[in-house]
Amino acid sequence: MKKLFIQFYLLLFVCFLVMTMLVGLVYKFTAERAGRQSLDDLMKSSLYLMRSELREIPPRDWNKTINDLDLNLSFKLNIEPMNKFKLDEITARRLREGEIVALDDEYTFIQRIPRSHYVLAVGPIPYLFFLHQMRLFDVALMAFIAISLAFPVFIWMRPHWQDMLKLETAAQRLGKGHLDERIHFDSASSFERLGVAFNQMADNINALIASKKLLIDGIAHELRTPLVRLRYRLEMSDNLTEQESQALNRDISQLEGLIDELLTYARLDRPQTDLHLSQVDFPAWLQNHIADVRLIHPHRNIELECPASGIFGQIDLRLMERVIDNLINNALRYSRQTLRVSLWLDGPAAVLQVEDDGPGIPAEEREHVFQPFVRLDPSRDRATGGCGLGLAIVHSVAVAMGGAVSVDDAPAGGARLCFSWPVNTSEPQIQPVA
Repeated sequence: MKKLFIQFYLLLFVCFLVMTMLVGLVYKFTAERAGRQSLDDLMKSSLYLMRSELREIPPRDWNKTINDLDLNLSFKLNIEPMNKFKLDEITARRLREGEIVALDDEYTFIQRIPRSHYVLAVGPIPYLFFLHQMRLFDVALMAFIAISLAFPVFIWMRPHWQDMLKLETAAQRLGKGHLDERIHFDSASSFERLGVAFNQMADNINALIASKKLLIDGIAHELRTPLVRLRYRLEMSDNLTEQESQALNRDISQLEGLIDELLTYARLDRPQTDLHLSQVDFPAWLQNHIADVRLIHPHRNIELECPASGIFGQIDLRLMERVIDNLINNALRYSRQTLRVSLWLDGPAAVLQVEDDGPGIPAEEREHVFQPFVRLDPSRDRATGGCGLGLAIVHSVAVAMGGAVSVDDAPAGGARLCFSWPVNTSEPQIQPVA
């Protein structure tokens, strides 16, 4: 609100200031010019009267004669020697030519008496003093107007700002996965139509997500059913050799794995992921899991470095198992001989790290490896297996748990992937999955 208020207020104040300046210019070129003309006429009239009255009087008695006249003026008229006033060359020349010269510092006007070394001095004039005071008053008045403008602007903007905050809160909650979030404004609100549009958008998003879920579930069922039948018929067939049977079973297993990966990624690729959180001894669980991996891959050197036990926050074991499997399978797929798994606490976060001694990932490609179906050629192509969803699922799980995943170079020359999640809160922050 602060930025919006300042912008609107400055716009209004600048417009008012420009308007005031225009009015001032009009006043300057009309009222002041008229006042200057009147003053010029006054000076000429006064000079004529003085000359008529003082024609037969010596110059030394001019002031006494003027003082004896009952003129009832609000300012003084004096006859002064010309050399009494310190004037610059240009002003002195104007004075000698008979022009009226204004002495701003003394609020006085002077004009030379023809054919003499004397001047008629009029002042100090209260009007000129008032004009000088008006300049200070103008500054104070502008400051007062500037302050007084802020109050109606604030009063006008406050309900609009409250409606904007209401809309922002609803948008944030909808973005975090609260798909039932709706917003309602009063009929007098300027945001009523925007609220209706927001609710329509939320309804459409809800319908699209529900339709996507039904579509994915339907596709999964329709794909798995013929695969089960195909595997059954394959087992019942006697016309295939052992190698052909193994190759077909391997292809079917890859299709089933692809379906499973697609379903997992689709379920994570939602505004809100349902997490089944629990507190478990994660290091002990990780040690048992790595032991199972070693049994399956006895020819690989799989190192593990983690605490003997400990509670690493509340986690979803189902998703964490998918994260570990995908990171380890990725490392096994591209490593030459050794991979290393590490687990430690880093302040408010837990870090799971997997390193391999493979070809690594080029720096310019690292931001793309977490996108679905991305493969890096030539070292990471389809011949190495996988369907290109493993790291995309890891990234989606990290976002759902309020954590992060990154990739850089391993000391052994391969890739090092770090998966982190918060452990200082009772519940991970659920965020929208990109």
